[in-house]
Amino acid sequence: MKIAESIVKALREPVLVLDGNLRAKMANPAFYETLQIAPGQLEGKRIQELISDECGQPHLRLVLESVIAHAGDSTDVEIVCALPRGERRVLSMSARGIPLENRRSEMILVELHDVTEEREAEDRIQALNAALQKHSADLEAANKELESFTHSASHDLQTPLRLTNKIAHLLLQEHGAQLPPVAVQKVDMILESTREMAKLIEDLLNFSRASREPMKKRRVDMSRLVREALEDLRDEQQGRDVEIAIEDLVPCHADRALLKQAILNLLANALKFTRPRKRVQIKVSWTETEGEIAYYIRDNGVGFDPTVAESLFLPFFRLHKRDEFEGSGIGLALVRRIINRHGGRVWAEGKIDKGSTFYFTLGGQTS
Repeated sequence: MKIAESIVKALREPVLVLDGNLRAKMANPAFYETLQIAPGQLEGKRIQELISDECGQPHLRLVLESVIAHAGDSTDVEIVCALPRGERRVLSMSARGIPLENRRSEMILVELHDVTEEREAEDRIQALNAALQKHSADLEAANKELESFTHSASHDLQTPLRLTNKIAHLLLQEHGAQLPPVAVQKVDMILESTREMAKLIEDLLNFSRASREPMKKRRVDMSRLVREALEDLRDEQQGRDVEIAIEDLVPCHADRALLKQAILNLLANALKFTRPRKRVQIKVSWTETEGEIAYYIRDNGVGFDPTVAESLFLPFFRLHKRDEFEGSGIGLALVRRIINRHGGRVWAEGKIDKGSTFYFTLGGQTS
């Protein structure tokens, strides 16, 4: 027995030995330290008197009696107890019956492991997750409200803008001959401004629509989709030496209408920023990156400073003055929103006067 006592006392984890009546027989120093009791308080005490389980004394008694009933079997249970100094600890308790010579389990070996810090960490993580979920829900609601406002405001702006444009046209048609050249020039400025505003409103509506409309994913022939987009941009190619190479693109699974809008914007950008070139070269192809198919559109245009690559996709961000290259600053932001809705990502590479390449993935949705 003394050897057994020496072994028990040498163990690092808290250990308690009980008899068949659930009374304490011996324990090691780690047990006294964990339970905050003195060795003199142990002898002959029932375990319920040593460990005040918040689940109630019957809980502990039933667990340990089941160990006695099934000799040699081990039972694990987690208990929450209040210590004498007022601390609250969570203990993982493992109880195993010790068969004696008559093969009856009249002794129980109880091992304790303090898991308070682990459970507190889990509680904090759960609280953080709950807060994050609430924040995400609030953010989503705010985004929907903002998108709804953008859609309504953009739609409502169209009526006075059309009226302004119509009045300016009538002024030129009916009184243009009587107006001095300076006045005609100013009316032309009004018409140009209304056209720019109309384009901005259209882009804002498309931007809002890209988030509001439900996704309708299906298999998309990417090569065909690119050719259709280029056909829609035929006017941008008239009178220019344009060479566009479309490689055999991997099909994908996507919302065809939304994806076409994104590709239209990327191709329109490529055609716009290659205007200073005598010979335009645009390549549409694909590559594999990080296990995903990445489509890309490369051009030999004016390029951009690599340090602003991420800013290109921000709404209303412009690299150039309006008299250099027209645009509302919404196009690439719309591309990012569409690609994000597909679970993909979009990024750009380029150098000033060395062209640019725009890549996008569709969240592994290739087929």
